[in-house]
Amino acid sequence: MSKKILTTLGTLLLTFQVASAQTVLNSLEDVWKYADEHNTSIKVANYQLDKVQAATKQSYLGFLPVVSATSNFTNNTNLQTTLVPKIIVDKNAKDGEVVPVQFGQKYIYQAGVTAQMDLLNLQTWFNVRIARETEELNKIALTNSRKSVYRQLASQYYSYLLAKEAARLAVQSQLITDSVCQSVQHKFDEGTVNEPQLDIAKINKARTELTLITASYQAQTALNALKGLLDMSVTDSLEIPGTLKNNIALTENTTFAEDPLIKQAYYQTKIAISRLKATNSGFVPTVALGYSSSAQQNDNKFEPFQSGGPTWYPASYWSVRATWNIFTSGSRWLASTQAKITREQTQMEYEAAIKQSAISDDNLRIAYRKTQALLAKSESIMVLSLDNYTHISARYDAGLSTLDERLNAFSDYIGFQNQYLNSLSDALVQTYLMKIRTK
Repeated sequence: MSKKILTTLGTLLLTFQVASAQTVLNSLEDVWKYADEHNTSIKVANYQLDKVQAATKQSYLGFLPVVSATSNFTNNTNLQTTLVPKIIVDKNAKDGEVVPVQFGQKYIYQAGVTAQMDLLNLQTWFNVRIARETEELNKIALTNSRKSVYRQLASQYYSYLLAKEAARLAVQSQLITDSVCQSVQHKFDEGTVNEPQLDIAKINKARTELTLITASYQAQTALNALKGLLDMSVTDSLEIPGTLKNNIALTENTTFAEDPLIKQAYYQTKIAISRLKATNSGFVPTVALGYSSSAQQNDNKFEPFQSGGPTWYPASYWSVRATWNIFTSGSRWLASTQAKITREQTQMEYEAAIKQSAISDDNLRIAYRKTQALLAKSESIMVLSLDNYTHISARYDAGLSTLDERLNAFSDYIGFQNQYLNSLSDALVQTYLMKIRTK
């Protein structure tokens, strides 16, 4: 029964993938490519970049003139009364006599168009520059978001393949422990071995079963995590046929791409410089060209759309206006001081990012060389341990070694096998970090 259960678990990795397989990703690069189109975080970052690009286009519109049309209707319910000398309307009037007169008409219709365009406004120029630099910064943010998702995908991808490798080794060990356990049980029934020796055989068998069970369920968990990162549902089928033998071929001399953290600090510095210049541009006057054209009609009858009615009187003008804020209670000076501090801060962070990136890259190469060396050594030890068990088993069958030596040799093999899997896990982490730094 136990063997049947373990065999079922061993084939679970295959059946978990093959049933109704729809999406097949043969390599980590295929996983990344699929994520570029489906991962939610990457799509959100793309939407954010689209919004920033729209804002950049909007900043250029500041160079265009502002044109507006107005219309107005006035109903003078009571016209203003003004006292004028009566002699104006009556030559026989005496000096000092006045008469009340109402000027104007009851209804006034007005319509006009105004236009204004800045001839000199440094703020508009700097707004465009800041918008372009912000767009570049968001492109880097998209890259960082993508690489963050790549790290998560690589972690789950290699966790899945590592679980498959652990399951493969566990099945291999299970074949040995089954045979040994049956042999020791038979000898125990004959009375030629003691109970502690039988217990050791059973413990070794249980350890291989435990490894297989753990690996089987870890593979399912990693595959579900991949589905979540790829925006797939739990019922969608995902097949990962890759093997670890094809996924650790990088060298420590691989050329790295430009560190996005350096580019991010660089554009943050450029934005800070542009903001400082924009703030200081407040000390420079702005010059604007204006134009206005309007027409007015007066009538004592409410007939606004009557053809052939009262005359429309036009009025128009051109103007050039200069504005210079001479005193703003010191707010511009304080804003300039804050912008200068921000510029110095971002410049310092940019220089620090360059140094830190070089150190991080060197440490990454060191960690990669270390894990590759440990992996090669632990794999060699595991192979030697298996060979040692094989030789001791042959000597045991020939009556030259004891059962304790055989059981202890296999226990050592299981321990070295676990050491190999741990080294393989560490090496895979450094491998995908190296791959991401080269993209």
